[in-house]
Amino acid sequence: MEVWNTLLYPHAAGIRMDAAEELAMHWTKAQPFVAAYITSLLRDFHRAEDVLQQVAVILVRKFGEYDSQQPFLSWALGIARLETLKEQRREARDRHVFGTDLAEQLGAIYEQMSGQFKAYVPMLEGCLEELDHRARKVLDLRYVEDLKPAEMAEQLCMTPGTVRVLLHRTRTTLRDCIERRMKNLGDRP
Repeated sequence: MEVWNTLLYPHAAGIRMDAAEELAMHWTKAQPFVAAYITSLLRDFHRAEDVLQQVAVILVRKFGEYDSQQPFLSWALGIARLETLKEQRREARDRHVFGTDLAEQLGAIYEQMSGQFKAYVPMLEGCLEELDHRARKVLDLRYVEDLKPAEMAEQLCMTPGTVRVLLHRTRTTLRDCIERRMKNLGDRP
């Protein structure tokens, strides 16, 4: 909420309007990659969302320090890396915490691949529209509501095994659809 208030009322936060517009433009482009990076390091979706929000707040507060000659995504990923590492230290008892080297490697990969991901988003959206209601529902329960197959099975009146098979088939359908669209895109003159 604080980030949006700052973007909506930049003068109240001491940000010039043009700087607020620049920040909004950069963040809109970088946010999906920063979110994916954080999610790849933190297994818990809700923790990843919290860290993403914290990164956005820090970017607003420190935007005056941003060197516009450098890529915004690199700067944002650097802040995301630090915030993710802080979160991992808080949850150090979790045996699934990744080390600093892996976090840095993933950040570099996300930065390099940012252009490729942009092509996938419209394709994924189109492929999602092609799914039937049941397949779309199972994806929403798993990835939006962050439910496990056993919890999903209760809501869908299915067995957990049936839910896992449906998830697998739906993911395969999406992958095949995206690959088909990529091939079609490559075939164009």
